[in-house]
Amino acid sequence: MEKGNRDLGAKRDPTRLTRSCPSCSQPLPTSLPACPKCWNIWSIPADTSYHKIFSLPEDSNPFVIDTALLRQRFRQMQSTYAAQALSSAINNAYQTLLQPMSRIEYILSQNGHPMEETDKLEDNEFLMNIMMAREEVETAETREEAEPVIQENQAMINETISEIGSLVEQKRWPEAKQVGIRLKYLDGIHKAAVEKL
Repeated sequence: MEKGNRDLGAKRDPTRLTRSCPSCSQPLPTSLPACPKCWNIWSIPADTSYHKIFSLPEDSNPFVIDTALLRQRFRQMQSTYAAQALSSAINNAYQTLLQPMSRIEYILSQNGHPMEETDKLEDNEFLMNIMMAREEVETAETREEAEPVIQENQAMINETISEIGSLVEQKRWPEAKQVGIRLKYLDGIHKAAVEKL
């Protein structure tokens, strides 16, 4: 009786993520609410986290992600579902989780500490170093001239990503946000170097 009630509940609410199709009861190949057997598709609930879409763990540390597994599940979903609404949602979730910068912005937003354009960094020494690095990239005429700055910046990016992972694991959101802002500046230097050189 209890099992029957659960099944009826699933049919009453087809938009929730489930492992079997509410229409034909066939097992679903992914966590998405779409059935490749009977071709029924429901929209992804608005409160579904991007991690859940790809069945990635998010309890202990949502920032640390197996990007190879993310790519594999993304390709599997893309090949299974051609519906525009789901395809768009999958793409958005994938692009957000793939890059550390957009990933930390998403995680901070989910935990009530969204990053804003007006956010300031109090570390004046760091900001001065960023300005100098940016200037070196902009005045460099060749890749070789800019290479030392690019390599040093990449090392700082790697260190900052590691620090964010640790802070997210400890749920120290205000500090994770400050380090996320630092990553945004470092990411800006990387993008400027790529565009120029």
